[in-house]
Amino acid sequence: MEITQGDWVAEVETTKGSEGMTRMEAKYLLCVANGMTHKEVARQLGRSPETVSKGLKRAYHRLGVNRATAAVAKAQAKGWIRYAGKLAMCLALATTLLTGSDDAMRRSGKTRIARKAEQVQTIA
Repeated sequence: MEITQGDWVAEVETTKGSEGMTRMEAKYLLCVANGMTHKEVARQLGRSPETVSKGLKRAYHRLGVNRATAAVAKAQAKGWIRYAGKLAMCLALATTLLTGSDDAMRRSGKTRIARKAEQVQTIA
């Protein structure tokens, strides 16, 4: 089952005892990947900050890490979460390149999109 939160998507197994994260752990981790603090995650999902902290600690333990940044990186490496904004950026760039000239791109400021796409390609 896929869970979407902001620009991130998580793949969660619905079978009990699977290797991946639970649905709530995935939601917490996706919020953290979007740059939210524990308190902001709690407010958005209607949970207490303590509940969010405990859920994130369980997710960190599953991933074998002890920090949020490491958890996001390791979950991406395992294929449990992915950044969905990358595809949208690539599609926007492809459309821009196919429909406009370089001169038109310079005038419209779309060269920033091209630079961002280069960064995305480097990361991917």
